[in-house]
Amino acid sequence: MHRRHFVRTLGVSALVGSAGCTGQSGEKTSAFEVTSPAFSTGDELPVRFTCDGDGVSPPFVIERVPEPTAALAVTAEYDGGVFSQPVFWTLWNVPPETARIPAGLAREPTLDTLGGARQGARPTGEPGYEPPCPPAGQPYEHRFQVFALGEELSVEGGTEQETATEAIANALLASTRLTVDYTRPVATDG
Repeated sequence: MHRRHFVRTLGVSALVGSAGCTGQSGEKTSAFEVTSPAFSTGDELPVRFTCDGDGVSPPFVIERVPEPTAALAVTAEYDGGVFSQPVFWTLWNVPPETARIPAGLAREPTLDTLGGARQGARPTGEPGYEPPCPPAGQPYEHRFQVFALGEELSVEGGTEQETATEAIANALLASTRLTVDYTRPVATDG
């Protein structure tokens, strides 16, 4: 119970943000890397992936997955302040050989099109990507983190985001992150 409160207040990024991959036996290995054809770290999140656009999940390209990864996972959260890191997407049990996670994943608990990967849900929402919809006029930082997991998770699709992020943190081997900002336009009377 205390760990769950800790995960909720610090956010997934703070809990696992320092994880990385290292070579064994002193060998240097290429770092786990994730990019998106839609944006890069430091960019503005394209409107398409927000509540002001189509509200679809963004695409990712995955390279140099470390051994012995058994599954991949994705979390997305925005910076709501020191004690609030709301998670708006969890995706786990993506097969480790996956080179590309496409945009616009269906809002379903289990994705047969992605090797049976599973998605979490907000307490009162449906499973899948919940497009960010921050207050208008102020920039919010959004973090998309991709994880290499040492085991597939037994967590069912449709589980609350908090439970999923805790399971992801417990199976972590390595992670990488893309950070973007988004400022919702302020409505003007015209």
